[in-house]
Amino acid sequence: MKRPLLIALIFGALVAAILFCIPDKSVPFDEPETVSGSAGKEAQHPKPANAPTPPTPGLLLPQVAMTAAIEYKIDPIALNREMEDPPFEFRGGAGTGRVIDLQGNVLLESSADIGIFGAVVSPDRKKVLVRGGDGKSLILEPSKNQKIVPPFKPPGSNSFPFDWYWVSANLLFGISGVERTFHEGSHMDGESNIAQTKFYTFDLLTGQLFEVVMPRAVTQSVVKVVDVMSDGHIHLLQDDLDEGVRQDLGWFKIAE
Repeated sequence: MKRPLLIALIFGALVAAILFCIPDKSVPFDEPETVSGSAGKEAQHPKPANAPTPPTPGLLLPQVAMTAAIEYKIDPIALNREMEDPPFEFRGGAGTGRVIDLQGNVLLESSADIGIFGAVVSPDRKKVLVRGGDGKSLILEPSKNQKIVPPFKPPGSNSFPFDWYWVSANLLFGISGVERTFHEGSHMDGESNIAQTKFYTFDLLTGQLFEVVMPRAVTQSVVKVVDVMSDGHIHLLQDDLDEGVRQDLGWFKIAE
């Protein structure tokens, strides 16, 4: 009885030894492979062959439309009412003046930071756009003791500083453009240094700058602004280079 039991024990030990020596070929549970460098990035996120090049951050702006205004006419009565008894005024000389309120309190004086050349009251009569030299501007809202500095110029190179106008209580319309580059000796007297006119809006509530999409009526790269109304209407004209005449494009409206 002992001999068969001994044989069984020896056989079992041999089987166990053989199984222990066989390599384990099982697959581990979804262990991700860490690959460093650009090769690893391509392996994890392959880029399609026709994928577009991503835009350069900071150069693209959200856009807003400018549409033709049908039969718009200036209301002189409303315009005069808007200008009556302004709550803020500019006093003094160009570049050395100051902005005051109805009580005569000085809200802002010309300084080394900004030489004041003018002040324009907002449509809601709560704010004032202060125009300074060298393209500098700022917004004062005395009731909130708030000062807002709008953008100085658009993103990108060779851009002119903004010329800001009210088009609603909390929206500014900005005129800028791309500067023309001249080769040495090719600049003629009286030749415009503007290669392209660009329009923008600035939302005071969100601090967002928008680029205005030019309407289809604008066919030239340079367009002139005749009037900017505080209700958002803008009068444009352009020089037709082919015909040699100036075209009155009429009134347009900025979308809000």
